[in-house]
Amino acid sequence: MRYNQIATESHPLALRYPKHLQNINAIIVREGGMIQPFTNEVAINLDEAKRNSDNTDVKEMCSMDMLLEISNQNDTVLSLLVEFKLDCKNAQNISEKEYRKKIRHSKILLFGSGIPIHHKYVFIFNDNLLNLSRRIISQRLTNAFAEVLSIDEFKTNYF
Repeated sequence: MRYNQIATESHPLALRYPKHLQNINAIIVREGGMIQPFTNEVAINLDEAKRNSDNTDVKEMCSMDMLLEISNQNDTVLSLLVEFKLDCKNAQNISEKEYRKKIRHSKILLFGSGIPIHHKYVFIFNDNLLNLSRRIISQRLTNAFAEVLSIDEFKTNYF
């Protein structure tokens, strides 16, 4: 499945919060990343959309950082939830409870959008913590279908 910019731009959250449809590079930098491998690709900044909600319950939720739409050759569109952990210094501090809560709250935020959520949740780490983070997340999030990638792997796999 590959990135679908048209579907991302027409997602109900993007239509409701158009200013939170942001360049992926800008989101990466805001989350502590240094490399900017994307050009004009955009995603919904879930943190910003949540923060600007009128609903106080929504504002208090934890969420994944970014939402984008992916599709296959048959034009099946799915929402892909992405969490950047680019400022993580110690992979041992990865909290199963925190990650599960982010996934659950993000699903709640997207409920009613009419677009199914991809069964994999992407967690992006810097290269120096990648292997350790993969091992820890696979042990702690056994049923969550977490995919741990670098920024470059994320771009290769989904763009």
